[in-house]
Amino acid sequence: MDRQFLMEIMDINEKLAEAQNEAAMKEIESTVRAKQEELTDNVSRAFEQDDFEKAKEILTKMRYFSNVEEKIKLKKIPL
Repeated sequence: MDRQFLMEIMDINEKLAEAQNEAAMKEIESTVRAKQEELTDNVSRAFEQDDFEKAKEILTKMRYFSNVEEKIKLKKIPL
């Protein structure tokens, strides 16, 4: 996993941890959703080109964003 991607994930997780209101949560959620859409397009292209190593790398990135989406959902649930 490249360093820049991991830094991006850390930044998103920090923003999520610090989010105190619905607007901040929606902004993070929107960013994550856009990234997931971009990665979905990229993984489709990788499969079409039979570039399975690239597809594997992209799917790993998608898993990171999926984990962030789960954290967002859990944070939205009032305790």
